Amino acid sequence: MMSGSNDKSDTISPTEDNCLFGFPGLDDRLKRIAAKELRENEFTRKQSLKQMREWIVKNQRIKNCRTDDPFLLRFLRVKKFSVLKACETLEKYLIMRQTYPKWCKNLDLLDEDLQEVLNYCALVPVGRDSEGRVVVMGVVRNFDAQKQNSDQMIRLNMIVTESLLDEEANQIAGFTHVFDNTDMTLAHVTCWSLENITGYLRSVANAVPIRLKQNHFVNVPSFAAQLSKYCLSFASEKLKSRIHCHRSVEELKRNIDVKLLPREYGGNVPLAELNERFKKYLMEKREMLLALDKMEIQLTDQVETVHGGVDIVDAGAIGSFRKLQID
Repeated sequence: MMSGSNDKSDTISPTEDNCLFGFPGLDDRLKRIAAKELRENEFTRKQSLKQMREWIVKNQRIKNCRTDDPFLLRFLRVKKFSVLKACETLEKYLIMRQTYPKWCKNLDLLDEDLQEVLNYCALVPVGRDSEGRVVVMGVVRNFDAQKQNSDQMIRLNMIVTESLLDEEANQIAGFTHVFDNTDMTLAHVTCWSLENITGYLRSVANAVPIRLKQNHFVNVPSFAAQLSKYCLSFASEKLKSRIHCHRSVEELKRNIDVKLLPREYGGNVPLAELNERFKKYLMEKREMLLALDKMEIQLTDQVETVHGGVDIVDAGAIGSFRKLQID
């Protein structure tokens, strides 16, 4: 069983200086969000981590798993410290990683194919808003859909998400996504197979412990409307309420702090420079990202049919948690 557990459960780790886009006063802001939105306090954090580690040890299907505080807190925070729901999500996450290794494993900055996709500047963390949320910008036209397919698009999303989720600031405050679909082509839609669309929406979207606070979509073309409608059918009502569509970049600017955007959109720093900063950040996270591949869960026959369209949410076995008596 992987551990690497540090006894940091009594405090939220300092983040102003050592996280991506930290700013003075961020720690205090995070503590307020954690208490108000997540019902997080020292006692709850300590007890929940203890209970979750006990569940991992007792779950015979889990062969190897990180048990350090920052990793387990990803799941506890996204489920507002419901230990049962956090354990369910952790199990879905482990099943997802093992069911879709082509998307989730070998997230290595030094991998040539992944390097090429990262160089497109198609998905880049660009800033952090006053609420502490990290802002990730997607520029769809930058992704070469003639050369790459949706597998590489998903891998790009996974390396961005996994690296950022290793920071407690992002676990607590959450994410804002901005997608500029200007000059999107039909190839950006047709590069997605139905299997990948369904697998991603049913599996990855349900298993990655991310607090998605806002989604901004700009200039979605009419030919992508049906795909968007299909994707939204998998979204919860809460997520749907956090989706904002804008007819132009100018309309986006009226709904988001322009200073958070790259220079090409009215901000201060060019997108390419922000991307280079992020690649340096990924290099610092490289060891952590590769170590995720050591985690292992025993798959059942039912789980192994997920590629055929079975919902991974239904495939997870969580009975071992219900047998654990929690005081």
